[in-house]
Amino acid sequence: MSQEDRFARQLCRVLDDGTNQLDHGIAERLRAARERALLQQRAVLASSVKIGAGGTATLGGDDERHPLRMLLVILALLIGVGLTYVWNGFSQASENEEIDSALLADDLPPNAYLDKGFQAWLEQDSPSGD
Repeated sequence: MSQEDRFARQLCRVLDDGTNQLDHGIAERLRAARERALLQQRAVLASSVKIGAGGTATLGGDDERHPLRMLLVILALLIGVGLTYVWNGFSQASENEEIDSALLADDLPPNAYLDKGFQAWLEQDSPSGD
């Protein structure tokens, strides 16, 4: 048994001895106050969890709507979508930069890119399906 367990047991014994020595009226008032507190806690928990249609549970204290909070959530969502769009644009530009660098570093001479047969091959082999 660890030192913490021994201390906890010793503390419980001291508290139990102290409650056994309390006057019956005081012990009864403490028991009643504890029961009231537990009932109030259960009531608060019951009112804060609401079951909606489809069995979805939501947390909330009142039935009041918070339009400012909803506006902030929508604004944050829009900012997130916008930043994702910008991030994808930068990512696409980076990929295009890599492709351009690979094409420029290739062994083909620049005149090969001007060849009409090469352009036809590119259009035929491209994923755009033209």
